[in-house]
Amino acid sequence: MIFLPMNLRRWFPALLALCLTFAATAHGQLSSLGGKQLAASLIADTASVEAGKPFTAGVRLVIQPEWYIYWQNVGDIGVPTTVAWELPDGWKAGPLQWPLPVSHLGAGDYLNYIYEHEVLLFAELTPPATLPPGPVTLKAKVAWQVCNPSQCVPGGADLALELPTGPATAANAALFAEWRAQVPKTSGAPFAVKWDRSKANEFSLRLEGLPKEFAAEFYPLPPEGVKPAHPKASESTADGTRTITFPIEEGGAPNLAWRGVLATGKPGAPREGWLLEAAAGGTPPAAAAPAASRSAPPQRNLAAILWSAFLGGLILNLMPCVLPVIALKIFGFVQQAGEEPRRVFRLGLAFVAGVFTFFLSLATLIAVLRANGIGLNWGFQFQHVGIFVTLIALVFVFALNLLGVFEIALGGGATSTLSEISSREGYSGAFLHGMFTTLLGTSCTAPFLGAVLGFAFVAPVHVIFLIFTAIAAGMSLPYFLLTANPAWMRFLPKPGAWMERLKQVMGFIMLAVVVWLLGVLGQSRGVEPLVAVCSFLLVLGMASWAYGAFGGRVVSWLLIVVLVGGGYFVFLDGNLTAASARPASGPAGKDGIAWQPWSEARVAEATKAGQAVFIDFTADWCLNCKYNEKFVLETEPVRAALKAKNVLPLKADFTNRDPAIAAILARFNRAGVPLYILYPGGAAEPVLLPEILTQSSLLAELGRIKN
Repeated sequence: MIFLPMNLRRWFPALLALCLTFAATAHGQLSSLGGKQLAASLIADTASVEAGKPFTAGVRLVIQPEWYIYWQNVGDIGVPTTVAWELPDGWKAGPLQWPLPVSHLGAGDYLNYIYEHEVLLFAELTPPATLPPGPVTLKAKVAWQVCNPSQCVPGGADLALELPTGPATAANAALFAEWRAQVPKTSGAPFAVKWDRSKANEFSLRLEGLPKEFAAEFYPLPPEGVKPAHPKASESTADGTRTITFPIEEGGAPNLAWRGVLATGKPGAPREGWLLEAAAGGTPPAAAAPAASRSAPPQRNLAAILWSAFLGGLILNLMPCVLPVIALKIFGFVQQAGEEPRRVFRLGLAFVAGVFTFFLSLATLIAVLRANGIGLNWGFQFQHVGIFVTLIALVFVFALNLLGVFEIALGGGATSTLSEISSREGYSGAFLHGMFTTLLGTSCTAPFLGAVLGFAFVAPVHVIFLIFTAIAAGMSLPYFLLTANPAWMRFLPKPGAWMERLKQVMGFIMLAVVVWLLGVLGQSRGVEPLVAVCSFLLVLGMASWAYGAFGGRVVSWLLIVVLVGGGYFVFLDGNLTAASARPASGPAGKDGIAWQPWSEARVAEATKAGQAVFIDFTADWCLNCKYNEKFVLETEPVRAALKAKNVLPLKADFTNRDPAIAAILARFNRAGVPLYILYPGGAAEPVLLPEILTQSSLLAELGRIKN
């Protein structure tokens, strides 16, 4: 039996009807969620640790079929796998050894360097000359991005291995021998390798003396800021000579210091690899160092991240997707102004608890789904049709309540409406209002939140919870202070007849939100799903009217269940199939920006030719995006500057989930749209613009582009 507080018991039937609708609609979306796509473990080639004697430890990653993770150089797109050791004092770790990867040409002509099925990333560990008695514990933090042809999911694990101290004894010998054989050799290759790095726009390797039947593939480790394009291999001559040429997309210059791994072998047989290196300036190659991971990116200061999260949550209250609902909360405060201060404060705490509950539930959802191989982005609910339709239904019912179609009884024998859910009649209403406010708020990204959320969606679990707690604290602070100091409410307008009119105005605002959400649904899913949802909303409106007309009688609840359940099966079931991705298109007419669809290949082609590129990563459900497009991008000064500088405008549409766009967001540490990137052209580094654009900041960046 489920026990609920008295206030929630009265709410429960209405919430249950909507939850049943959500569960049925979302079933098709969630039934495909699989289990973990990767299993990680920490192993060693010794069963015990001997003081001062080196041994090898490694992270074993077992990957499910059709999934893969990335090598130290990901290729065109992706996030490299990283291993960070956490060793006791006095221990030393050698460079991470990377076995040979394989090339993978995916959809969209993306060439990646990956591991499939299984890999062991290992390093030599050296304990100090003396060890304390008892076992030692080795730890490693591992992070990865695991992908299949349709999606990519960030993941990570904190691994630990406890080993006793004593004379070293071998363990896992066969496994380590297998993967050591796959590590590139640092000795000279048994065939000639001649570099040609004289050109700024390409480099090549000429292989001489390699048997003709051997395949050869080069995995580059480019200099910082340099991006090679897809390689072009010549046919092997009779004596086995062949040339591998890499065009350079970004950062090209003559005689750069190139490194990389050359893998050769007969088809179907084990491969061998060599680490090759050409020093800068045409000087003889330096002695090759062992194959090692690139230095890990510096750890971001957690305190700065949490402070940015707090400020972002505070500013989220000013975003256009939150302000209409916040007005209702202030409306509730006005009604409470004359009440006993302690009760007002407790109601404020209930609202704050709703905000915290939503954000912590979201953090839990991210952690659980990520552990089960599913990645999320900020605003993910707008990309999953079941959740999206449920959100539309909730806002629609909220609007009908504000317009007086029905009222919901709260505890204590009194009645209230959803517009008054923070008034004296119940704490549960204030709690639910806090949750609903934050739900709508996810269609906006406040300043400071873009990069913070990008970090949160790939961070360890405990950091995810810290970040979302900080966002909740920032968003809740004004209401906590206002209810903790009720005397401040004297600055708010006095109660009166205007409050009923305000409630009705807010009802129409909520209906406008419904129209906006339906427009997003129609643009992203097509006309048939839009008509189906509108038909369901009509039935849902009839059910709301029935509740308002007949109250909580058994007959009225039977009618509501029949209407809502029947409406789902008649109009929604099987009619919400996602439409194919829509091509990006610019505004009609000669004065609009002539947007072209985004692709990494298009960016590379333009920048290689020296042309600047501006990319608008957007979505129909993103209010920030639409505001920036209307009041910044599609303005005459910006259009003139783009045309004067010959900037190529590209639009990446994230209305429906796109793995390629999700990977770019992850690359730039963003959890969602908007994202604005300006490539000045040539080898210049891309410029990341803020989520809340201003005309002056964009024109300033465009002004720096050379004509």
